[in-house]
Amino acid sequence: METNQHAKSRVRKLCRAVALACAMLPFASQASTYQPAGIDLGATTFNDAFGSVEPGWTTIQLLQYENNNHFYTNTGSQSPAFKNAELHAFVWLPQLIYTSPLHFLGGALGLTALLPVTSLNSHSDEINPYAPTLTARSGFGDITFGPFLQFAPIISGGRPVFVQRFEFDVIAPTGAYDPNKLVNPGSGFWSLNPYWSATFLPTAKTEVSVRLHYLYNLRNDNPGINNPFQVPDIANFQAGQAVWANFAASYKVLPNVEVGINGFYFRQITDDRVNGQSQSAARTTNLSLGPGAEWAIDRSNFVFANLYLPVVERNTYSGVHVNLRWIHAF
Repeated sequence: METNQHAKSRVRKLCRAVALACAMLPFASQASTYQPAGIDLGATTFNDAFGSVEPGWTTIQLLQYENNNHFYTNTGSQSPAFKNAELHAFVWLPQLIYTSPLHFLGGALGLTALLPVTSLNSHSDEINPYAPTLTARSGFGDITFGPFLQFAPIISGGRPVFVQRFEFDVIAPTGAYDPNKLVNPGSGFWSLNPYWSATFLPTAKTEVSVRLHYLYNLRNDNPGINNPFQVPDIANFQAGQAVWANFAASYKVLPNVEVGINGFYFRQITDDRVNGQSQSAARTTNLSLGPGAEWAIDRSNFVFANLYLPVVERNTYSGVHVNLRWIHAF
């Protein structure tokens, strides 16, 4: 039988190995090795804080493609965990939004829910019999739902100059999750994800948007990192807390077309925990930037196209990330 010290040493080594290996994939770009499915990294961009304050329904359809072919350690160097690894993700993300007739603190109360549908394909060459191969499965991701408070734009000089929205989302572990796979559409644990979105319009043709997120992850009592390495010591796992921002700025080149730059910056602020013990060598940083455009077809239909390229990556995987999003108000 192993001593407690030896067992803890094996747990620490395992966590470092899996942090290199990458464990779970959410929609909208994977932030971290262990962060949940369903978080919004770059899915929202220009004029983000605008929304209806009148009762009614809105739908958002997001199509996304990711080609992840770089895997990074906590120091930002290439991970030795895989050889010739690639992870391709096709995601369809339908979202439904309801704005109620109720008002609170001057804003309209509403509810939203979204459900990712993913197709994941992975490949890696075997390094040795003890190293993991990059395995993945497809299916439904985790449901995200929550209330929001949408405010009407502040008008100055006959035009909007500022608008904001608050939302408190819950990510439920309803997605496909196989502890024998390193990459899953579902996370296997609950998460809380409040955010504040704001759009500033300094001129009639320019806008700057930011969405500030906080993420708290609950415990996973069936961590997939048990099975690939056959280590029975890990009974539970908890991904660290994180903050991140989606940001964008655009200029109106035509009456109904805006072009600009978009990006997101993700930072894990607390350690992951294994069996209640902090793991100090696996925090994630992720900065991606790229161009984008918005086409206002009419007052009820808006189309966004966004490209993201990795800039700074720590303890994560990355690559080219493309979004196509359609908003329709009924």
